[in-house]
Amino acid sequence: MPEALERAFAELALGAEPVPADPVAVRAWLDRSGVSADDAAAILDDGADRLFVYRTLIRATLRDAVECAIPRTMHRLGGVFDEYFTRYLSEVGPRSRYLRDITTELLDFCAPLWPDDPRVPPWAMDLARHEAVQIVVASELARPLGAEPGVLDLDTPVRFIDAVRLMSYDHAVHRLSDRLDDRTPPAAEPTRLLVYRSPEHDVRYLQLTPLAAAILERLLAGDALGAALLDATRSTGTELGESVLAGTAALLADLAERGALVGSNRPPERMTT
Repeated sequence: MPEALERAFAELALGAEPVPADPVAVRAWLDRSGVSADDAAAILDDGADRLFVYRTLIRATLRDAVECAIPRTMHRLGGVFDEYFTRYLSEVGPRSRYLRDITTELLDFCAPLWPDDPRVPPWAMDLARHEAVQIVVASELARPLGAEPGVLDLDTPVRFIDAVRLMSYDHAVHRLSDRLDDRTPPAAEPTRLLVYRSPEHDVRYLQLTPLAAAILERLLAGDALGAALLDATRSTGTELGESVLAGTAALLADLAERGALVGSNRPPERMTT
């Protein structure tokens, strides 16, 4: 497709204001977009009214994808959400070819804007991220059933499955009802969750203590187990003693049993002759 025609159809589908539904306005829009005379004539001959069906279908598909991911956030924000969705389409637009990425792109666009909008509750982004992460994790690979985790040691990083995310919220949005008509605000309570996909392909959630979250944050960043323990205990003001070591061992064993942890990320040993 010629670049000018592609640009014109992007404006048609994603622009905040639809092109007026009359041939003169459509021709002016095509000329303004730099569409060639032949392409413009072909579009007009095919019927300008079809263009607006195209706009409706594209926008409805994108909105449906977002509503599948964050239905409670959309229902709680109502028309305010619709305003931001329209702004996202016209100012940024989808960058990914995958519908599952649209919600993340939209929330990244809204993240710097919502704190300054008094109509948007302070917990809205926490709830939206919490809802959206389910689809993100569900699309990643889980550990196969029956797979045994490898041995861990302090000097090497820990390997997790792809379908793991560490989430941090200022509000306990994970306790909210799933009902779309519920309007109970979440408690203002710092919350860290490990979200993972089980071997049975269910998305599950594990609430973490501050120390456990700090350890997993460093392990997920690629730190060796020993270094992660040292950094996490320092940052949380915790003494690295027997209870912490035992608690960490229990946490990692639990994650291995849940299917979230694969084992050591030690490189394979080279064979010698």
